[in-house]
Amino acid sequence: MPEPLCLSLAGAVLPEKSELRRQHVRKPPRQSEHYLERYDRRTLFYDCVYHKAEGRYLFTAPRFLNLWPEFRDRLRLDGEPVRGLSRHWSGKYEQVAIEAPRGTVSLDWPGGWRIAPRPDISDRFAGLNAVVTMNRDNEIGWIRDWLGHLVRSHGLEAAVIYDNGSTAYAPETLAAEIAAVPGLKATAVLKADYPYGPRDSGKGFEVRPKFLQPALLNLARTDVLRSARAVLNADIDEIVLRRGKATVFDAACRSLLGAVHLPGSWAYPGEDDPAPCGHRFHVWQPAAPKRSNPKWCARPRGPISRAGWFVHHVGGELFRLLPPRRDLAFIHCRGTSTGWKGTGTRFAMPEGLARNPELEALMQAEFPAEPGA
Repeated sequence: MPEPLCLSLAGAVLPEKSELRRQHVRKPPRQSEHYLERYDRRTLFYDCVYHKAEGRYLFTAPRFLNLWPEFRDRLRLDGEPVRGLSRHWSGKYEQVAIEAPRGTVSLDWPGGWRIAPRPDISDRFAGLNAVVTMNRDNEIGWIRDWLGHLVRSHGLEAAVIYDNGSTAYAPETLAAEIAAVPGLKATAVLKADYPYGPRDSGKGFEVRPKFLQPALLNLARTDVLRSARAVLNADIDEIVLRRGKATVFDAACRSLLGAVHLPGSWAYPGEDDPAPCGHRFHVWQPAAPKRSNPKWCARPRGPISRAGWFVHHVGGELFRLLPPRRDLAFIHCRGTSTGWKGTGTRFAMPEGLARNPELEALMQAEFPAEPGA
């Protein structure tokens, strides 16, 4: 059993009393109530870590937008302005690297603002098959069952969970529980209590306002899991099926581009089953299964990963070069969620459902009912 590990990301949030805010990315006619409630205007950056071997600081942030000059000009190392910042940004996140010996990092803010970089924990995951996911208040039993299946079916060895402000239990409790899953060699829960962002779709050339999850996936790529063998991006309600000899991790390592495209379809509990509910109830599908957006598994240093990790693809348009696998796919369990991402239709079930024999066999073997349930 690995030592349980729970850490907070080393981020910075603008003070409530400060007038400085991230500019809006939508014009007033497009600023819905949902958008205004969930758009993150105050988080300056999500995390700061120091990589001793590389001799660099790495900041991971939402899109800075108008906050970039404030961050750049106020950043100090040992009291001196920082020169030679290396800035990488995409439509949904930014990363800034500083090559320098370790010192005292701060922001030149009224009253002072010292930054305490988080320790580099990537050595824990070096060479391992890992999964990365986000969580808020999902039942710990669901999470343990999900990890156990990945261990048995795909040779999972490590898990990193970004906890987005759970209140049903302490993140430290979650860290202890996942560390006890048989077969895991390394685990970590990283507390990331920042706004998740609006769920509604962008339009045209608007900057997409959902920054957090893409930023944290790329934090995994460039920091926490940068030395892992391969990394699966899947949610706790997604069961990765293995229909052939290859595990999802082996398939990613054998790929020339260093990644695999996992097609998905929705599965549902029965009309008399509870919702929310565990994976084992999800044996129902319509005659033509409804597709779910794809997921992926990738080598952190593979060719396609250099262009970034995102929720439903790796490497932007290059992902189109990866045909969906036939022997590897995932089932998206409609009822195995607390609905924490903010959708109001999570538990709406379609008509015309029938029991799926493949799913029945899977659930009976891998997600059996607890005694007395």
